[in-house]
Amino acid sequence: MANFESAWTSGESEDESRVLSIEYRKKAEEELNETPDNFKKEMMELRAQIMKDTNLIVPNNEDFLLRFLRARKFDSKKAFNMMQRYYLMKLKCPELFGYSLPSEYEHVFDLQAQNMLPDRDQEGRRIYIIRVDYFDASRVTIEDVFRTNILALEGVVKESETQVSGLVVILDMAGLSLQHAKFFTPYYAKKMVELVQETFPLRFKGFHVVNEPFYFDAVMTVLKPFLKEKIRKRIYLHGNDTTSLHAFIPGSVLPQEYGGTKANFNNRSWYLKLISDEKFFLEQQQYGYKMVND
Repeated sequence: MANFESAWTSGESEDESRVLSIEYRKKAEEELNETPDNFKKEMMELRAQIMKDTNLIVPNNEDFLLRFLRARKFDSKKAFNMMQRYYLMKLKCPELFGYSLPSEYEHVFDLQAQNMLPDRDQEGRRIYIIRVDYFDASRVTIEDVFRTNILALEGVVKESETQVSGLVVILDMAGLSLQHAKFFTPYYAKKMVELVQETFPLRFKGFHVVNEPFYFDAVMTVLKPFLKEKIRKRIYLHGNDTTSLHAFIPGSVLPQEYGGTKANFNNRSWYLKLISDEKFFLEQQQYGYKMVND
């Protein structure tokens, strides 16, 4: 049986901002049950559960474990179950969720189809925009799309503020056509929903669909069987009404294409930030479920 050292790997803190401001600390306590007593108790119990799973290798630092506790409101049992699903996802479906490096996907990011905005919304949430029409089916595969979205999430989940406040997604469906139909087959739809609902240690606080065509209902028909009521209630359809979108996300943090006051959509700065974290993404390849010698 593996001992404590074999089930863990040491490492320095990877969190970009461990110390929370007073505002975020209050939010963490009220919404996530993150009190000093709970922190100590649930962190200890989470570590104990990890030690029992001798084939699971994860970083031995609180910053990494904390993202799972926050994602499950400091319930160590639920946090551990999420961690297991997270690594099983990477093991069972590597073509979609496996470890990647930002430098391997410059051709995808160059399409300007994805962008993690630099500014947070009024609730402190990160904003991630996906423009479906910009995914050129002749240049990228659905696997490319999944993997780059995972890179986006892995990059942002390191931030303590994002762990506490979460993420909102703007899904721009302008130009949705038959070439994009493969993105919404039942198989891939189920994988996307599983990622959001049960697997990735991040609080997904809203999905705002804009510029959707009338036949977007067909996409929702595919997704709905897999959606829990909690997530269904967080999906908003805005059409081309930016006023409707701004009721949830202020224009002061949005690009001009979405009625905002910021510069036009450009993901280059964000992509360069991902590239600067290449070492972090490379290090993640040593973690997960692996066969451990007795």
